[in-house]
Amino acid sequence: MSGLFKAISRQRSQVNIAGSGREAITTQYTKGRLDTSGVYRNLSAIEEKVLADMWSRILGDYDQPLDSIACDPIVRPVEYDDAASRSQAKEAQETSPFEVFGGCMFNETVADKCQELGIKSESSAGGELVPPFVSQISDKTLKSALWLAVREDHPDVFVLRFLRARKWDVDKAYKMIVAAVKWRVQENVEEIIWFGDLYNDASLMWKGVSYAHGKDRLGQPIVWSGSCLHHQKDQSYPQLKRYLIWMMETLRQLLYTPVERVCLIMDLTDHSSANMDWPFVKTFIKFLEAYYPECLGVCIVYNGPWWFSGVWKLISPLLDPVVAAKVQFAQKPKDLLEFIDEKELLEIRGGKDKYTYEYVKPEGNENQLMFDQEGRAKAAQKLEALQEQFVAATQEWVQAKVDGEDGRFTEASARRLELSDQVKQAAETKDKYTRARHFYTRTGVLHNSSVDWSKIQIYD
Repeated sequence: MSGLFKAISRQRSQVNIAGSGREAITTQYTKGRLDTSGVYRNLSAIEEKVLADMWSRILGDYDQPLDSIACDPIVRPVEYDDAASRSQAKEAQETSPFEVFGGCMFNETVADKCQELGIKSESSAGGELVPPFVSQISDKTLKSALWLAVREDHPDVFVLRFLRARKWDVDKAYKMIVAAVKWRVQENVEEIIWFGDLYNDASLMWKGVSYAHGKDRLGQPIVWSGSCLHHQKDQSYPQLKRYLIWMMETLRQLLYTPVERVCLIMDLTDHSSANMDWPFVKTFIKFLEAYYPECLGVCIVYNGPWWFSGVWKLISPLLDPVVAAKVQFAQKPKDLLEFIDEKELLEIRGGKDKYTYEYVKPEGNENQLMFDQEGRAKAAQKLEALQEQFVAATQEWVQAKVDGEDGRFTEASARRLELSDQVKQAAETKDKYTRARHFYTRTGVLHNSSVDWSKIQIYD
């Protein structure tokens, strides 16, 4: 056993040495070529064997109760009583209501607005747009919770994020991934996905505090986040946290191999001290580092006021060094053009795309498939059968690595890749029964797992 751990240690050291050659963010944009080292289907022989070691750890605890498995601490970035916060927000909504934006009242959800506007579904007796939540967790094991976390990703894409985040240290990556899976269960991420944007704070959706639009020079989706639209008093912390989780889960749908990260633009135009929200900053940073690792390609801080350098000095120590290295600063439109082609850049920021954000409201019958219980059960059954085949192929792959049989290892690897594609396709089918449609599906940007930004880009 000690020999095995020494071998793993040697492999990890070799991977770390290889990883040190990863191109700098600015170099990638200068060359116009995305660095895909260490990503799915682009692994070195050493990296693939470390991945096999990671799956060996996962499968060793596969049928164990999730709560019994040691992991990294699950940190709450902001200490609060969730139930009390929701109760206070509800009380404020009833006793002293106030308009936040565009007719959206404090603590009003998109579902509330739909009811107010008479948007109803013909699939339910009460006109509800989505059926009551039905959890897809079959038991309390790592197996069940892990697959719910993987969702429509290739299984290896999900796992590799944690390996890269922990510099290919299997033990550290395993504790990190288990913590993330536990966190997802605690936060009921599955339920947030189920309802789509329906139970998000309406003012956040109507304002477009954050939204994805277009792609950068590396093909990464651009997420625009205008800080001047955000005020801490406009929504409760639980609602802000829900919105943040929904946004991150939705962005996962806009990624595809080898484009596994986003380009985040923190637009500080017209930003003032009134827009600072430290609970949000702390939550976003924690989620990005611990629960959605390796999802950020670059963060461009645009048009910051003269005093923002002082704020940056407070924020930067909170960042993981790897994340901090992805932060770039741009003061003028010409600086943004280094990262984004003018056809992909919004006209209001110096580009040619005339698009302006406008929330597209739900349609009454857009979630009919979610009311089809029989269809959902069949989709789940097919997915589970393919997941079992993938696990069996993975066990063969891991054993071939342990036995040192390279030919067998290569054959098993090819079989895993084939099954991974099938698992992903089956998961995408099941997703139609377990995730409400949302802004990006209504606009046509996301259709049958394909992303097409031209659906909403506007040119002369």
